[in-house]
Amino acid sequence: PTAQHATRQATTAAENIVARLQGRPLKTFAFKGLGKMGSLGHRSAVAEIFGIPISGFVAWFLWRTIYLMKVPGWGRRVKIAASWTLDLFLPAEIVQLRLGSSVGVTQEHFEPGQEIFQEGDVGDRIYIVLSGKADVLRGSVKIAGLVRGEYFGEMALLHMATRNATVRCVEPMDVLALPKREFSVLSANLPELRRSFETKSEEREVSGGEIDASVRRVEGA
Repeated sequence: PTAQHATRQATTAAENIVARLQGRPLKTFAFKGLGKMGSLGHRSAVAEIFGIPISGFVAWFLWRTIYLMKVPGWGRRVKIAASWTLDLFLPAEIVQLRLGSSVGVTQEHFEPGQEIFQEGDVGDRIYIVLSGKADVLRGSVKIAGLVRGEYFGEMALLHMATRNATVRCVEPMDVLALPKREFSVLSANLPELRRSFETKSEEREVSGGEIDASVRRVEGA
């Protein structure tokens, strides 16, 4: 329901920017929604098109057709249409295997201006900086900087709390990201590693610098 307005608002906004630069009068955005629809499953859906209520198989067919036409590229559309057509004649899968999900340590890249996480976010991983730089912010105030060989984000995982600072990339940066699950496994099986993190955490609390994204140097980096 919001996308059909937003895409048309974007066009009007772009035209008004050009009009303002050229000294022409601006256009007023006016658009009445085309309708809305939702799938209910089992080849049934509900829809309202131009104020006309529709339900059942017809609404479901319209829902799939409209969303299929919104998929970019005819190659993708043909693949999806073929899959949907086979679903009409073949029984549904009763088991779904999640083979595509990534686990373990991953390498991520950030560009200047991107935020690795924001203050208040749920802590879901710890990061090690491979290259580049980032700033640690509390509100709009910079409280620390991060460079190659430093890690951050461990406090939220140790204390099961939300992030208490924002980390924003200032130079193209590559990091290793260790998800919470793997971090917990390592901490449980390597007591010395956990004690090391907890010791640093206690030092920050005593000194009043309780910053989740505080700078810590990785040994040997």
